[in-house]
Amino acid sequence: MKVSDTYKSTSLFGKVKFGNKRSCIACCQPIRKYSLEENKWEEATRNNAGKAFSVVKYSTEFGKQANNTNSDFEYFILLDGMRPENYSKTGTSFDGNNGWGIKNYLNDLENKNSRIKALTILVDKDAPLEEQSRLLAHKVNKLKNMEHCKGINILGISKCGTMTVAMLKYLQNSNLDKLHVVSAEAPYLGTIYASPNLLYAKADETLKKIPENMIKRFIPFLQQIRPRTKQTQSLNDKLSPAKILTNLHWNVFSQSHMDYDISSLGEDGVPNQHLDRYDENYLKDLFNEQTLAKLRQVDFTNVTTYCTKKTLENSIKSLNATGVLLYVSNNVLFDETSDGMVSLRSCRYIEEVCKQHNIPISALKLNDGHHAISSDKTMVKKIMEHMYNKKDKKIEDAWTR
Repeated sequence: MKVSDTYKSTSLFGKVKFGNKRSCIACCQPIRKYSLEENKWEEATRNNAGKAFSVVKYSTEFGKQANNTNSDFEYFILLDGMRPENYSKTGTSFDGNNGWGIKNYLNDLENKNSRIKALTILVDKDAPLEEQSRLLAHKVNKLKNMEHCKGINILGISKCGTMTVAMLKYLQNSNLDKLHVVSAEAPYLGTIYASPNLLYAKADETLKKIPENMIKRFIPFLQQIRPRTKQTQSLNDKLSPAKILTNLHWNVFSQSHMDYDISSLGEDGVPNQHLDRYDENYLKDLFNEQTLAKLRQVDFTNVTTYCTKKTLENSIKSLNATGVLLYVSNNVLFDETSDGMVSLRSCRYIEEVCKQHNIPISALKLNDGHHAISSDKTMVKKIMEHMYNKKDKKIEDAWTR
């Protein structure tokens, strides 16, 4: 794997285990870091690499045709809505077991009858999602015009699902037929999880109805979901369950554009001190004329799911703590059907838009799922089958459901 001198000082390297006892070297290269003070992109440094817009490359190819230089190749690009610090808090170390969130996908890519190159895109902690969409489009434009590249499968999850739509208007017209863009669990109408003012009020209102001793028994389980910070470690029994939960959320929340831009009800959900970190036009202008024109030209799939009792059963059986937490979130915080973080109504909004403009897209509905797609092998497998098994893929126009 070649890494330019520009990125050597800030790149992170690690070994990723996948498939049948295979492994490869992963290199996480910070591309740009957005400055909230200057409102512009700057060069990433060693100190802020854990928060920068980054691309992860892998030292091997995947699929049954891997490394067959006589065959054309295709790309698999994962955007899981995560930032580098989700995997590397300091920007200087790396847990090589997950490959920056892609391990379950690499396991599946091994069985595809193709020659596949994989990339992971990690988002900037501070940058507006519109700006990150520009960088994503710049990368995709380069890849789709490469010689011998026969196709690109892009999977954007959660906020990155909206980014895959926002990037469309920045794509060059050449080779658009190579792209299969998949947006999964995207909050096209926003989500309460990106709206602290609304979320915390809802949590306080709801948890008052649940016995306090029951909630406090659940707190240690919640704290295992993410590494605890000094602030959460100092929490004590004098705090209300709602306050403990909101502190936990605040410590993993980006407190910046990366999350505020998908606030569900605009600035009403954003704390006053952070209003300058919210782009009210992002979701409002997502389906503009240029974007709709590109939607007509690319192969596009919208993936949705929602929590059921089966979600809880499956999550417990597979020891998926995040899935259990999202099931609880769906039942405690949402007054409508959701995947635990985004309402089904919000995720399906793109299908309504496409119906209104007579734009055919695919709609893949996953049963008994939750928002943390990458943690669930069953959901990963179904999405990958849809992306790669073209002959067996069931195309469903959104408005015929």
